[in-house]
Amino acid sequence: MKIQIKELGAIKEATIDLEKKITIFCGPNGTGKTYMAYVLYALTNLNNKNIGIRLEEEIVKTLVEDNSAKITINYDLIWNFRVREVENIKDNLWNLFAIPENKSKDFFAKTEINILETKEDFQVKINKIAIKETIRFYDYSFVLIKEPNTNEITFSISDSLIKNKEFYNFMEIVFLSRLYSIIAFYPITSSTIFPVERNSIYTFSNELSIRKNDALEHIQAITNKKDFSLFDLVFKRNTRYPQPIRDGLEVAEDLDNIQQRNSNEYFEYATEIENELLKGKVVITKEGNVEFVSEKAPRIKLSFHQSSSIVKTLASLVIYLKYRATKNDLVIIDEPELNLHPDNQVRLAKVFARLVNKGLRLVISTHSDYIIREFNNLIMISSDNPNLSSIKEKSMYRDDEFLKINDVGAYMFNYKNNKAKQTDVKAIKIDQYGFEVSTLDNTIEDLNKRSDELYYTLKYGKQEN
Repeated sequence: MKIQIKELGAIKEATIDLEKKITIFCGPNGTGKTYMAYVLYALTNLNNKNIGIRLEEEIVKTLVEDNSAKITINYDLIWNFRVREVENIKDNLWNLFAIPENKSKDFFAKTEINILETKEDFQVKINKIAIKETIRFYDYSFVLIKEPNTNEITFSISDSLIKNKEFYNFMEIVFLSRLYSIIAFYPITSSTIFPVERNSIYTFSNELSIRKNDALEHIQAITNKKDFSLFDLVFKRNTRYPQPIRDGLEVAEDLDNIQQRNSNEYFEYATEIENELLKGKVVITKEGNVEFVSEKAPRIKLSFHQSSSIVKTLASLVIYLKYRATKNDLVIIDEPELNLHPDNQVRLAKVFARLVNKGLRLVISTHSDYIIREFNNLIMISSDNPNLSSIKEKSMYRDDEFLKINDVGAYMFNYKNNKAKQTDVKAIKIDQYGFEVSTLDNTIEDLNKRSDELYYTLKYGKQEN
């Protein structure tokens, strides 16, 4: 699935291939990487899609009676659903970036969002796909099965699922919309994002509470207007923060419920991050607060405020992997190197490789030469060249850390020159040796050159050119 963006903030035009298992955004500050990440999140997050496509009552009854039912895929309906959802994202960019709606035309008048796929290619792709996944929609889990070269999907539920009125309403109003979204944006089931503000979300979640701010805005609306719509107050979402921040705050406010779930498949990877990087455990209390228990002092529980910066940076990812991760999720991380020492940046790069090889997809935006270099090592070590066997053994690379060339995409965000007002986003060539990030390499080369010149001048005196 290739996403084309035009005229978005600093970005003149960019095409991102989300078929890749791991995608890396590189480039200087202020070149549009975060804007791109936000739009990709809005497009792929399951809970961001509209609902209301009704499922036939007979199918719901069959599901309730037999715990299993099937539907026939209508390609035209799913295609039209995707077209409407993309248009909805464009119309609501003001909400995504927390910009006043009356100013949105100034910012996004020329913005285009396109999925580069013809209707015919879309139908062929959907017909070919095979699905056998357990998917969670809100508090309900379904097993979805679609065989390749068929247009039928079977969905089943557990015998123990409570089939009350709430379940009937969900099936009738929500289920089909969610299923359409999964098919329309395949291979991505949903997405989650960890913006650079992730430290503050758990640190100040009470002060930044979505519920509190919604209440404040409602009071202000009632106070400032003689006429107001109760419907608007109930259904209008808080726009004080960009959508990724709001969604993160909602997760922070619901941790007491989230901890009751278990992603199972990815729990062990959360444990690996705790053991290898944090040297301790991230714990959610019964009250829904985040605490940290260091392996050096296992009897002492530190509040999130008291925890180290690396804990604050990685706690949200650990919690996601323990309780929320689902295969084919797109995980978007802005500056994963935040607050991490270089050795931990290298370790985290290996964890990322394990995650994508286990079925998650990643988009990361990074300024870290250490992460880039380790990705290149993981690409090179995946080669079948027999001469690498001793290095693999000596470096203790795991088989599930190898990165295949075709699974990796990388993009450079940068201005053509100092006079350019918008950035060009170009795909970076990836080969058996990995890929080069010129902005990082040039900076390091210049720094080394100056250091050498200063060192040798101090040690041996002025050198002749």
